[in-house]
Amino acid sequence: MLYEAMIYAQTNNCEGCISVIKKSLEKGYSLPLHWASFNLLREHPEYEALSNLNRKHLQQAKENSKFKYEVHLPKSYDRAKKHPLFFCLHGDGFGCNIKNTSWNWKADVLLEKGYIVVYTQSSQIYFNNSFGWLSDPVLSRKELKDCYEQLLFDYSIDETCVIIGGFSGGATTSIDMAFHSTIPIKGVIALCPGDYLGNLELKETTKLAERKTRIVILEGDQDTDPVVQHLLKIFKEGGLAHEYYINKGIGHEYPKDLAEKTLKAVEFIVSN
Repeated sequence: MLYEAMIYAQTNNCEGCISVIKKSLEKGYSLPLHWASFNLLREHPEYEALSNLNRKHLQQAKENSKFKYEVHLPKSYDRAKKHPLFFCLHGDGFGCNIKNTSWNWKADVLLEKGYIVVYTQSSQIYFNNSFGWLSDPVLSRKELKDCYEQLLFDYSIDETCVIIGGFSGGATTSIDMAFHSTIPIKGVIALCPGDYLGNLELKETTKLAERKTRIVILEGDQDTDPVVQHLLKIFKEGGLAHEYYINKGIGHEYPKDLAEKTLKAVEFIVSN
């Protein structure tokens, strides 16, 4: 329904757009009406009432939203043995949730290697079925730490081999988790990070290097982030073991060969 509304907006069909938004709100969905895509609606006589109802739905959704996670166990799982763990974080915004992340970043290759794979979903809802980590990094750290501690209680996990990775806002949060020592992280696989990581300093990188953490960053060559260059610079200066992969022909998105690149990244991380 959101895609339909956006198509109407992009074709300047104000009435068609309003009609779809009404139907969405009647079903109780919250929408990103603040997007520039919907600027043509601002002067519509019904816009203010629809916007108020949308805010009401969004507030209710925020009050009811809870952190979620989904655990995938390898066929070789044995409670008597310790298993490596991979946390996978969604991005921030439209369609960012467990379902879409598990579709784009499949667990299969790591499950075959004996990893427990955990998909996580932030409680920070942006609009219907779309979540993120960046609006409250402190809350994100707490939710992921609480999740980790619960996993330790429920499963047999090798605490010396915990890897965390994510896309976009999830990539940023993965690096943030490592720098804050929120949980014992051996390595990070960050696909298209950025945002507030530009504030990270050399002394913080040196401390992370001393803990033998390794970081792998991937991004598309059509949408590189200046923050990544800052990170690569301080990683090198701070002696932090890292690798950087360019995904050719794409921008801020998942590469088709992510499974292959994930395996290479994991091999690099566990090689020390």
